[in-house]
Amino acid sequence: MKNANLNLDLKSLLPQLKKVWALVVRHAIFIALVIVLLVYVLFVWQINKLASAGPSDEDQTTAQAKASVPRIDKNAIQQIQNLEKTNTQVQALFDQARNNPFQE
Repeated sequence: MKNANLNLDLKSLLPQLKKVWALVVRHAIFIALVIVLLVYVLFVWQINKLASAGPSDEDQTTAQAKASVPRIDKNAIQQIQNLEKTNTQVQALFDQARNNPFQE
């Protein structure tokens, strides 16, 4: 391996920077389009990754624990049915609601 002379002289570095800057300026539109395209691809990839992600096992068990099925007491149902049978006005309201449930 050769010994490289690492003289960082500003006078020799400045012309090289000017060449690189001229190259960048000449191809600025192409560079900007490539950057925009890369950002667009990154967004599409992130959206695809998030859209295909499912809930974790912990989230599923938490949701199942929170979703409790309501229970209706059979005695309460019998009391409501007995009250319906004894009161004619309530019976008429129930019949009317059964025939047209969307009537107010």
